[in-house]
Amino acid sequence: MKFFPTNAKNDPDLGSGSDDQQFAERSSELPPVRLAVGVKAPGRRRGSGPPDSVDCLEAVERLHTAEFAALQKELALLKAQIAQVSQIASNVQVDIGSRLAVLRTRIGALEQASAPSHQD
Repeated sequence: MKFFPTNAKNDPDLGSGSDDQQFAERSSELPPVRLAVGVKAPGRRRGSGPPDSVDCLEAVERLHTAEFAALQKELALLKAQIAQVSQIASNVQVDIGSRLAVLRTRIGALEQASAPSHQD
C-alpha cells in the first residue's frame, strides 16, 4: 500500500473546514441508523479484545429491550387487576343497592305495622 503525503500548505482544502461543512450538510439528509441486536458488524470478530462501544451499545439495547418487555407484562397484569377490582366494586354496589332496597321495604312495613298501635 502506497501513501501519498499531503502538505497542508499546498492543499487549500486541508484544514479549511469546507469538507467538514459539506459532510455536516449531507449527514443531516441521511436517515438515522439503528443497530440490530445480535448482529455483528462486518469484519469484526467476537471475543477479541476488550468490549468496544458497539458491544456496550448492544448490551444496553438488550437490557432495555428486556426491561421494556417486563414493564409491558407488568402493565398488562395491572390492567387486568384494575378490571377485576372494577368488576368487584360494581358487584358490591349492586349488592348494597339491593340490600338497601330490602331494608327500606322492611322499615316501611315496620312503620306501617307500628302506626295503628299509636292511634289507640
